[in-house]
Amino acid sequence: YMTKLCEAARDPDQVRLGPSPRALLALMRCCQALAAVRGRDYVIPDDVKELAVPVLAHRIMLSPEARMRNMTNERVLASVLNSVQGR
Repeated sequence: YMTKLCEAARDPDQVRLGPSPRALLALMRCCQALAAVRGRDYVIPDDVKELAVPVLAHRIMLSPEARMRNMTNERVLASVLNSVQGR
């Protein structure tokens, strides 16, 4: 699911520079930490949905066209979250 999110966040119409493999690793580690704090030894899709925007927003660069449409990194990632289905 996390890989699909990062791939979808590389949409060339909205994103000039998408999340890197290191961004995917950071998301994975943050989700593991959240699951551990909540007493689980496994990550669920809700963990990913909760952390995807805060972890990935500063790791993408929008295309000039998206910026002209007043899009923000957070909005783009929110639309990606809505378009990619969790397991």
